[in-house]
Amino acid sequence: MHQVKTTAHYGESIIVDQCEKCGAIWFDESELFRAKQGEAERIEVLNTGILRTPSTIEHPNLICPRDETTMYRFTDKYFPKDIVLVRCPSCHGIWLNRGLFTKYQQFRQELMRAKKSLQDERLKENIAQLVASYEGGRSTATLKRLGEFLSTPIDSGHTPDVGDTSHAAGIAGPALSILFAVLRFIFGF
Repeated sequence: MHQVKTTAHYGESIIVDQCEKCGAIWFDESELFRAKQGEAERIEVLNTGILRTPSTIEHPNLICPRDETTMYRFTDKYFPKDIVLVRCPSCHGIWLNRGLFTKYQQFRQELMRAKKSLQDERLKENIAQLVASYEGGRSTATLKRLGEFLSTPIDSGHTPDVGDTSHAAGIAGPALSILFAVLRFIFGF
């Protein structure tokens, strides 16, 4: 095994171990999940003839390269179904046969694209509902819902209900008109 320097999120360096014969990669605990997107392609370019073709684990008992504990195979719902991971129960390192690191990173990229697309669609729907509510003459309730919408953190997983029809006392004022004019300009409503 030889050491290969990879990059983690935020530029931190990670040193992984790669088998020179078969191209498999050993990740110490959490290194696989910290590896920056695109690192698999960079590592696997080292020997494209061997590394681009996924291989299978043929030995029934694999031994951890760190602590010589017998490792076990498992699948995980956050990995493609055809990736079989081999993990050490003692040090929690993960062994991936050649080609599987690339396959994992491609799978993770697709999941992120799908999640971003869904969030973008939800945002557009919420803005359209707010604009429709404002144009329908319910400016006080719209201002309240807009405040809730804008104060919700993006990554919270909670999207405020912009369809709520309760009315609050008060007048929306010119700020709401300006905000909706900007939203119409940006999003084409």
